[in-house]
Amino acid sequence: MKIFKGVKIYKRKFFLIIMKLVYLFFPIVNSEFIKNVNINPCRNCIHYKPDYPTSLSKCNNFGVKNIVDNAIEYDYAEKCRTDESKCGLEGKYFKKDNFANLKIVKNNIIRNSFYISIPFILTVYLLGLAYEIKKE
Repeated sequence: MKIFKGVKIYKRKFFLIIMKLVYLFFPIVNSEFIKNVNINPCRNCIHYKPDYPTSLSKCNNFGVKNIVDNAIEYDYAEKCRTDESKCGLEGKYFKKDNFANLKIVKNNIIRNSFYISIPFILTVYLLGLAYEIKKE
C-alpha cells in the first residue's frame, strides 16, 4: 500500500514541476502571442455604431457629409482603427461607453424585430382562432 502512495506522490510532484516549466516558457496570456490585449476595443466606445457582421460597424467620429441630401456616411470602425490619421491602433479618440452592451443588444433586437414578432403574431392569431372556435 505504501508503494502505491509513494508512486502517486512522485507522479504529482513530477506533474507540478512540468506544469511550472510550461508556465515559465509558455505563459497563458503573453502579449507576444496575443496582440492588442491591452487596447480598448471599439465596441466599448461611445462613437461605435454596431452592425452585423462586426466588420461593417461604423464610427460616428469619422465620415463624410453629403452636401446635397445632408446625409453623413460614416467610416467603418475597422478602417478608423488601422488608419493612424484617424483613431489609430491606440484609439486616440476612444471614450468609454458605460452602456455598450445595452447598445449592442438593442441593435440586435431592432435588426431581428421581424423574426421576434413572428411568434407573437402567430400566438395572437391562434388565440383568436381558439376564441372563435370556443364561441361556436
